[in-house]
Amino acid sequence: MKRYIIQTKPRILFLLTLTGVIGYLIPSLSDVQFLDVLLFTIFGVLSAAGGLTINNVIDRDIDEKMVRTANRPSVGEEAIPAKNLLIFGIAISLIGFAGGFFVFGFFTFFHLAFGNLFYLFGYSLYLKRKSIWNTILGGLASPAPVWAAYAARYEMGSLGDQITFLGVNLEGWLLGGLVFVWTPSHTWAMATKNYEDYMATNMPMLPVIIGIPRTAFFTLISGLITVIYGTWVAWEISSRPLVLLAMIPPNLYFIEGLWRFYRSPSIETGTRSFKIHNIWLTIVFGTILLFIMST
Repeated sequence: MKRYIIQTKPRILFLLTLTGVIGYLIPSLSDVQFLDVLLFTIFGVLSAAGGLTINNVIDRDIDEKMVRTANRPSVGEEAIPAKNLLIFGIAISLIGFAGGFFVFGFFTFFHLAFGNLFYLFGYSLYLKRKSIWNTILGGLASPAPVWAAYAARYEMGSLGDQITFLGVNLEGWLLGGLVFVWTPSHTWAMATKNYEDYMATNMPMLPVIIGIPRTAFFTLISGLITVIYGTWVAWEISSRPLVLLAMIPPNLYFIEGLWRFYRSPSIETGTRSFKIHNIWLTIVFGTILLFIMST
């Protein structure tokens, strides 16, 4: 069981779940039911974990060549059979989809399924292997937990008569957009962290194609756009000017990591920037929620 859990990529799964759960709480706290939050979390985790598991089957040829993934249970002489992983990944994906549909509704199901299937068919099977735009276009799957959360709240009646598209109101699209905007610089820093592995597999990741120094420049530009957009979204959603002050410390921390990577482009500074990206996104979502709770 531990080997199967490893295949769900728990670290990535945790961040996806965090954005989804906080996204579920932000629209309104007055009518939140613990059971609804729990069920949404379970279905979201299952649908995302299923996609991440199937991704490991798709990426077996790549993982065998990279040091950081060579010991995954999906590769090697004692690897879990691909058929077993596919059955496991498909089964938990379908449970997540079905739960989203029958407990919440079609729009929740749609966003859960979109995040899973676009990640597999759009990113893993094509963009990741074929295009230098993989990070930008593939990032469309990243906001799916947030959009699914808003769709679930809409289908539970929490958004009232607000105008929505696919069950998500403007606030939900903006918050999900934050994850989308954050993804490129985050992934470019991650690709720099794993530069040698990606070189060994000749994957079209930005540092492999244009080198680490130029990647650091584009990471800086994309990261600054993320900071500006993230600060605006935090203010727009919370409607509290004080949130602008609260955003200063994490923004400065984020920018310092971006600047250090730009001034001294290397695997080490890229790795540090990658870690800061994860911390920053967590803090921003948490800050927005805290200000919503204080109103």
